[in-house]
Amino acid sequence: MAGLGYKQFSAGEILQATELQGYAVDQSVMVFASVAARSSALPSPTEGMMSYLKDTDSVQAFSGSSWQAVGGATVGFEQTFLLMGA
Repeated sequence: MAGLGYKQFSAGEILQATELQGYAVDQSVMVFASVAARSSALPSPTEGMMSYLKDTDSVQAFSGSSWQAVGGATVGFEQTFLLMGA
Protein backbone atom coordinates (compact mmCIF):
# COMPACT_ATOMS: atom_id res chain seq x y z
CA MET A 1 0.00 0.00 0.00
CA ALA A 2 1.35 3.41 -0.89
CA GLY A 3 1.38 5.90 1.93
CA LEU A 4 -0.42 9.22 1.89
CA GLY A 5 2.80 11.14 2.40
CA TYR A 6 3.80 13.07 5.49
CA LYS A 7 1.35 14.78 7.84
CA GLN A 8 2.08 16.86 10.90
CA PHE A 9 -0.57 16.05 13.49
CA SER A 10 -1.96 18.77 15.75
CA ALA A 11 -2.83 18.31 19.42
CA GLY A 12 -6.49 17.38 19.78
CA GLU A 13 -6.88 16.52 16.09
CA ILE A 14 -9.12 13.55 15.39
CA LEU A 15 -7.36 10.78 13.45
CA GLN A 16 -9.73 9.27 10.90
CA ALA A 17 -9.65 5.51 10.29
CA THR A 18 -8.65 6.12 6.66
CA GLU A 19 -5.59 8.05 7.85
CA LEU A 20 -4.33 5.41 10.28
CA GLN A 21 -2.40 3.29 7.76
CA GLY A 22 -1.58 6.06 5.31
CA TYR A 23 -0.10 8.44 7.85
CA ALA A 24 0.33 7.08 11.38
CA VAL A 25 1.69 3.64 10.53
CA ASP A 26 3.84 4.81 7.63
CA GLN A 27 5.39 7.50 9.87
CA SER A 28 6.45 5.03 12.57
CA VAL A 29 9.24 2.48 12.94
CA MET A 30 7.70 -0.87 12.06
CA VAL A 31 9.15 -4.03 13.64
CA PHE A 32 9.69 -7.23 11.63
CA ALA A 33 11.31 -10.57 12.39
CA SER A 34 13.39 -10.52 9.19
CA VAL A 35 13.77 -9.04 5.70
CA ALA A 36 11.51 -11.81 4.39
CA ALA A 37 8.76 -10.90 6.88
CA ARG A 38 9.08 -7.21 5.96
CA SER A 39 8.95 -7.96 2.22
CA SER A 40 5.83 -10.06 2.72
CA ALA A 41 4.07 -7.37 4.79
CA LEU A 42 5.25 -4.40 2.66
CA PRO A 43 5.30 -5.41 -1.02
CA SER A 44 5.30 -1.73 -2.10
CA PRO A 45 7.08 0.40 0.54
CA THR A 46 7.11 4.18 0.18
CA GLU A 47 10.03 6.55 0.56
CA GLY A 48 10.78 7.42 4.17
CA MET A 49 9.38 4.26 5.76
CA MET A 50 11.45 2.97 8.69
CA SER A 51 11.82 -0.61 9.89
CA TYR A 52 13.56 -2.49 12.68
CA LEU A 53 14.69 -6.04 11.88
CA LYS A 54 14.85 -8.31 14.94
CA ASP A 55 17.09 -10.96 13.39
CA THR A 56 19.89 -8.51 12.54
CA ASP A 57 19.15 -5.95 15.26
CA SER A 58 19.17 -3.17 12.64
CA VAL A 59 17.17 -0.10 11.65
CA GLN A 60 16.64 0.65 7.97
CA ALA A 61 14.93 3.39 5.95
CA PHE A 62 13.40 3.03 2.48
CA SER A 63 15.07 5.47 0.07
CA GLY A 64 12.40 5.16 -2.62
CA SER A 65 14.25 2.38 -4.41
CA SER A 66 15.85 0.23 -1.67
CA TRP A 67 16.17 -0.28 2.06
CA GLN A 68 19.28 1.42 3.49
CA ALA A 69 20.91 1.08 6.90
CA VAL A 70 20.27 4.12 9.10
CA GLY A 71 23.46 6.15 9.22
CA GLY A 72 24.76 4.54 6.02
CA ALA A 73 26.58 1.76 7.86
CA THR A 74 25.72 -1.78 8.76
CA VAL A 75 25.62 -1.65 12.55
CA GLY A 76 23.29 -3.05 15.14
CA PHE A 77 20.39 -1.19 16.69
CA GLU A 78 22.16 -0.53 19.99
CA GLN A 79 25.32 0.75 18.29
CA THR A 80 23.39 3.16 16.07
CA PHE A 81 21.57 4.78 18.95
CA LEU A 82 24.53 4.81 21.30
CA LEU A 83 26.53 6.72 18.67
CA MET A 84 23.67 9.17 18.14
CA GLY A 85 23.49 9.87 21.87
CA ALA A 86 27.24 10.38 22.31
